[in-house]
Amino acid sequence: MARRRRIFVLILAFGLLGRAAFGQSRRPSLFAQGGGAFHEENNLQPGVETGFGFSYPLGKRFSLSLEYIYWKSESKEFRTKLYNGTLTLSPVLLSLQFDFHRNTFFFPYGFVGGGYLFSRFRIGNYVSIPEVKIDQRVDEGPAFYFGLGARIAFSETWSFSSEAAYLIRNASGETIISDMNRGVSKEKIWVNIHVVFLKFGLRFYF
Repeated sequence: MARRRRIFVLILAFGLLGRAAFGQSRRPSLFAQGGGAFHEENNLQPGVETGFGFSYPLGKRFSLSLEYIYWKSESKEFRTKLYNGTLTLSPVLLSLQFDFHRNTFFFPYGFVGGGYLFSRFRIGNYVSIPEVKIDQRVDEGPAFYFGLGARIAFSETWSFSSEAAYLIRNASGETIISDMNRGVSKEKIWVNIHVVFLKFGLRFYF
């Protein structure tokens, strides 16, 4: 009798979670996430990523998400690339999400999209003579974004999510050298902003 009761409770619990998740899939949601940002470029160090966004359902399995992400990465000086300093990145991304399964509390999904990447570089310490000052900038511009994720429904309004995502952008930039004797010169550089994200967060449905 006790065994049957436990089986019944498990079936009821999974049924309620499945019903909650099914209801979630057709409602707008707000979400917040955090995790790690791992650069493909050798002289850019991993950073701590945070972000938030809004998702709106377009049908039983599709939804549209608008997301803002922010992180900083320390740069190690490398010839023809960025000097020592801090690169701040904050993309605004729009993506289309597809749920692979529904009617269950576990929701695996995939997404693809893009957006605009805001970037700012603050140069750190460098070796130079007093007459010469060096600065660098990284251009802003479009980026491509895709990934896989999963969420687990806890109730009709809350779920836990995790994602692995990849952002792609090859950004142009400049090294600006101000010499008191020779004037100002500029050298073009390219910055590989290909980043892998591992993110975890909460989602609220309303």
